[in-house]
Amino acid sequence: MSSASRPLVDAHLLEALPLPVEGVEIQSPILTLFGREWNLTVACPWRGRIGSRDLDWEDDDMESVARDLIDSDLVAVRQVGASVEFAFSRGTLTATPDSNLDPWVMALPGGLMVGRVVDG
Repeated sequence: MSSASRPLVDAHLLEALPLPVEGVEIQSPILTLFGREWNLTVACPWRGRIGSRDLDWEDDDMESVARDLIDSDLVAVRQVGASVEFAFSRGTLTATPDSNLDPWVMALPGGLMVGRVVDG
């Protein structure tokens, strides 16, 4: 199977969900969310909704809003076309890589998932 046809989300790795969010780090525009046994770093364009607030990777106050995900749970990860949606108990983030050099990377107890550009 070519990398172009390989799914972005490995369902086997997601058996570890839900996972608690214990911290958030921002090195604008890079967003990292993490817990004891996992982490997600999004270095590509992303958008989302946290609580009642829409947010994207270019927002000046992304750090204060993203911190609202602490003490929530990562409950689902699903591919939506060329993007991947990370669903939390308090919101969602959708990552859409624009280059294979700056994707999203998610380390889970069972392995690693790495985003990439998907045509279509």
